Amino acid sequence: MTADQRSLLTASPADLIDASRDVLRTRLAAALTEEGDKALAQMALRALAVARAELTADPAIAARELAEIEALLGRDFAGDALAARRALAAEIRARRIPSDAASAVRLRDHLLNAAAHRLRLSNPKYMTRRQRRAESSY
Repeated sequence: MTADQRSLLTASPADLIDASRDVLRTRLAAALTEEGDKALAQMALRALAVARAELTADPAIAARELAEIEALLGRDFAGDALAARRALAAEIRARRIPSDAASAVRLRDHLLNAAAHRLRLSNPKYMTRRQRRAESSY
């Protein structure tokens, strides 16, 4: 077993993503000549950056998002935030969200906060500029 193989076995998921991004950026992306391939490489780098941000994000934020969705829908998702987001989207598309004022405000606040959190993960520079102007609650 080589030193590189040993380090892969002991590396954290975030470290593995960082190593993959470094190889993609320094070795593979530089070797690409066609614009379409370069765009795909940039997309892959961006996807890895978002995955890393998800891994290192505050777990309390995900727990709060899940709790908000469970409260809005009145259902337990047993910790499955993706299923909860999908169920919320389906309820919104089907227009089955309660229409009272308090529920509407809670839904709007949840969607704004969740969108701000997603933007923080996928586009930190944008959110840094936005935070200078007004801090969101997440």
